[in-house]
This record gives sequence, structure tokens and C-alpha cells, in this order.
Amino acid sequence: MEDRKKQCIGLTVALAVIGVALLVTAFATDNWVTSSPYRAENASATRPDSNTGNSSFGLFNGQQSLDYGTAARDFDLKVACDASEAVCAYIFMRSDVKSKETKLQDLIADYKNSSSKASGTDYDQIDYGLFSFPLWLSVLIALSLAIVMGLVTVGFSIFNVFGRPIETITGPMGLYVWNALALFFTVLTLALFGALFGTQLAKNFMMFEDVMIGWKSEGRTDLAYSFYLVVGAAGAFLLNFILLCLSGQEMACSYSRSGEKEIDNGMILY
Repeated sequence: MEDRKKQCIGLTVALAVIGVALLVTAFATDNWVTSSPYRAENASATRPDSNTGNSSFGLFNGQQSLDYGTAARDFDLKVACDASEAVCAYIFMRSDVKSKETKLQDLIADYKNSSSKASGTDYDQIDYGLFSFPLWLSVLIALSLAIVMGLVTVGFSIFNVFGRPIETITGPMGLYVWNALALFFTVLTLALFGALFGTQLAKNFMMFEDVMIGWKSEGRTDLAYSFYLVVGAAGAFLLNFILLCLSGQEMACSYSRSGEKEIDNGMILY
């Protein structure tokens, strides 16, 4: 019975390592979102013409290619944020953009003082490519905590396979707790980024001057593989939890007798 428990915990080590690897890969890659924006004949058109583009980006960086009718222009996308204004934007680093911070301030100023707003034109924050800084930051925090909890899960699982844990938090109860926390923060990452994508990025992530000349991305923007790596990590931590339940591990410390045995054998250091 004890061997079976050890084998199940050994499997949870492998799954936890896979989960952490998927989370780290998702954090480091720039393919959370892909899009095929197009430039309509005018800003109100719904049918794409010959001007098309391709975009892919992650939590910090990305790539974008837009064809303005002469040739495709390929430049980086970089996230710029202003905590005081609580907004971020993906800045298309064209040759006329001096810095992402300066461009973000220009977008914020245009949004606040735009004559189009004064004239009653229905442009909002999303049309300027601005999205929520608190929501973006929450994604980063949740993903970072998921990685940390995943690493803790790996460490304590290895300790339970090769060591003799006595304290409750390092024993079976700890395995449930750390796996549950890793799963919770992973699912929270999915929920937060899903909210950011669904409410803002899927509608528009492009800068306002591109929107004004007819570029559209709504309806042509999708979640990409980096996001689904996080889904895979959530599945790994969920399987871990199920394996612990099937192994017969109790949600309490079952190593007290081992501790008493060590005491009886005079193994206390003074």
C-alpha cells in the first residue's frame, strides 16, 4: 500500500514538472493572441480589401505586419503601461515611433482631448488601443504565483517520495494544499486573461491612427498556443489532485509515529 502511494506521488512529481514547464513557456512566448487585421475601403466598411496584416503577441512583446497598399511593413509590438492612468497599449514600433512610452502618452492625450469626441463621434478607449493596466498586471501576478506554487509542489512531492516528512504541511496535507494553490492560480490566470481578451483585446488592440484609416481586427482575433499552454498546465495540476485522491493519501499528517520512532532511537540533536 505504501509503495502504491509512493508511485502515485512520483507521478505527481512528473505532472507538476510538466505543469511548471508549460507555465514558464507560456510566460516567455509571444503567442497568446493572433490576429489577421484588414484595412477596409473606409472606416465604416465591413468587407476587407487587398490591405491585410498579421499580428501575434504575448504579455510583453509581439510582431505585426501591415500592408498599407505598397508593401508589408514588419515591426515589433511592445506593451507600454501608465499606472497613473491605469491603461496599457500594444505599441506598433514603426520608424516614426521614437519610444513606446512617448507613443502611449500621445494615445492617452489624444483620447482625452480628441476633437472626434467633442464632435460626437463614438470612439472610446478601446478604439485608441488602450486596455486595462490593473487587469494586465493581475494576469502577470496570477501567472507568477502559479509558477511559484508549481515549483513548491514539485519540491514537496520529491520530499514525500524520498524523505520522511513529519510536519503536516510537508506531508500528505501539504501535497493537497500546494497542488490546489497551483491549480487555483493557473485557473485564475486563464480567467483574467480571458476577461482581458474578451472585453478589450478581441475588439481592438491597434493604435488609433491605424483604426482611423480603416484597419479593423474585431472578429479576426483569436487566442493562440501560449494561452493554451496554460490550459494544459491547469490540466496537469488537476490530474495531480486526482492522483493524490486515488492514491489513498489522507488529508492529514500520517507520519507522527515515524517521528516518535526517531525520538525513541535517540536521533534528536541537542
